[in-house]
Amino acid sequence: MNCLSVNLRGVRNSRKSEWIRGLKTSYGVHFLAIQETKLQDSESFMFNQFWGRAAYKLAVVNSHGRSGGLACLWCSGVFRCDDVLYNRYFIVVSGTLIQSESRINFVNVYAPNDVACRRAVWLELLGVRNSRQGWWVMMGDFNEVRYAHERLNSEFVEGNADAFNQFILSAGLIEYNMGGGNFTYISDNGKKLGKLDRFLVCLGFMERWPNASVTAVDRVASDHRPIILSTVQTDFGHIRFRFFNSWFELPGFFDYLLHICGSFYFSGPADLALAIKLRWLKNRIKSWIKGVKVNKEGIYERKKSRLTLIENLAEERILSDDELAERVECRLFMAEFDRLKQMDLRQKSRSRWALEGDENSSFFHHIINSNISTNRLNGLMIDGVWVTNPLSIKEYLFGFFEHQFSEPMPNRPSLVCSNLASLSVDEANLLEAPFSIEEIKAAIWECDDDRAPGPDEFNFKLLRNVGQVFGTILSNSSIGFMRTGRSMNVALPPSLP
Repeated sequence: MNCLSVNLRGVRNSRKSEWIRGLKTSYGVHFLAIQETKLQDSESFMFNQFWGRAAYKLAVVNSHGRSGGLACLWCSGVFRCDDVLYNRYFIVVSGTLIQSESRINFVNVYAPNDVACRRAVWLELLGVRNSRQGWWVMMGDFNEVRYAHERLNSEFVEGNADAFNQFILSAGLIEYNMGGGNFTYISDNGKKLGKLDRFLVCLGFMERWPNASVTAVDRVASDHRPIILSTVQTDFGHIRFRFFNSWFELPGFFDYLLHICGSFYFSGPADLALAIKLRWLKNRIKSWIKGVKVNKEGIYERKKSRLTLIENLAEERILSDDELAERVECRLFMAEFDRLKQMDLRQKSRSRWALEGDENSSFFHHIINSNISTNRLNGLMIDGVWVTNPLSIKEYLFGFFEHQFSEPMPNRPSLVCSNLASLSVDEANLLEAPFSIEEIKAAIWECDDDRAPGPDEFNFKLLRNVGQVFGTILSNSSIGFMRTGRSMNVALPPSLP
C-alpha cells in the first residue's frame, strides 16, 4: 500500500489539486494525507479533484480560522475503514488491508507550533497508540526535527528534539531512510530549511515491508515537499543466491546435489556452460529446499499439537510407555527443527551475540529487517535529480567505479635499477601452470563455513562437503584455471562433454 503525505497551506487552488492528482496517479497512491487544508467547512469541499474519478473514502477535520485542517482520502478497494478518531491536530483511521486481512492504523498529523501544545500532542498520540491493536503508520507535518543536521539556518532546540525522540521510542516507532532530498520544508525567503515531514512506522510494518522506501518529491505548489511511502519493491534484477549450512544436515540433500550435478549437460562455450549450470543448480536446489521445508513445517505443527495434547493428558492420568516415547520423539524433532532455524539466523546476522546464541527470535528478525531497510539502495541523486530507475542507477555506479579504478597516468616512468632479484625460468613457468585439484581443495578448505574468509572457528565437515560439490561442478564443466601473475584466467575448451 502506497501513501502520500503533503502540507498544502490551503487546498483552494486548482494548480495544487492538479499537482497532487498527478502524483497520486504516477505513484499509485492508495492513502492520501493532507495537512493545513485551511477549510472551516470541509464537508462541502470537493476533494475528488485531488483523487480523480476512482472511488474513495474521506475523513476530515475543520480548521480553526485559517489555521490547520486535515484530510485523509483512501481507496476503499484496498483499505477497509471501520473506525476514525478525530482530533484538532491528528486523524486516526483504523481498519483492515483487504488483501492480507491485516489490522492497520493510519495517522495524519499536523503538530502545532507551540512547544507545550506539541508535547501534549505527543502524549495524546502515545495514549492512542497503546489503546489500539494492529500496525501503525504515522505521517504528516510533525513541526519538529530529531537531530541538528535536520535544520539549516534555524535554531535547533535539543530539549524539543529529545521530547520528540522519546515519543518515537515510547511508541515503538521507527523511520525509513528518506531519499530525494535532505529537507522537506523551505521558508518563503529560501533561507531556512528543515525536515519537518516524515513517516513513522511500527516494527511489524517494517518486518512486513523491509524494502519499502520513502521519497521526497519536488515542491511545485507548496513550501513543503510531498513525501511518498512505497511498499512496491524496485526490481534491480536477480537476487543473489544464499546457501545455508543447515541444508547439508537435511537428509538426502547432499546425494541429491551430487546427482543433479552429474546429470547436467550443455554443449557450448565453457564460460557460458558454467553460468548456465550454476543457475540451473540454483533453481533446482531452491525447489527441493522449498518442498522439504513445507513438509517439515507441517510435521513440526503436528508434533507440537501432539506434544501439547500428551502433556495435557499427563495432568489427568499417568502416561503409558508409548505416550512417553512419543513425547520424547516430539520434543527431539522440535528441538532439531529449531536448531536448524537458529543456524540460518546466525548465518544471516553474522553478529557476535548471534554466534553466542539468543533465544529471542523476534529480535533476530528485527535486526535483519532493519539492516535490509538501511542498506537498501532506493535511488541516487544524479546531477541534482533523484533517480529511481534501476538501469540508470546501475549505469551511473558502473561509470563511477570505472572512473575510480581507471589509470590516471597512462605513461608512467620506467624503473631503472640494476642488481634486482628476478625470477628463474622455473619460477616464471610456475606462475602460468594450471591449478591442481589439491590447490583448489586447499583454498576452499581454508574458507570459513559461513563466509570466506573469516577468523571464526572452522566447520571442517561442512567445508569438506562444499569442496566436494565445488570439485564436482568444476570437473563436470571441463574448465581449466591458469595463473597469470596475480590473476586467475579461465581456459575455455571448444565444447563441453
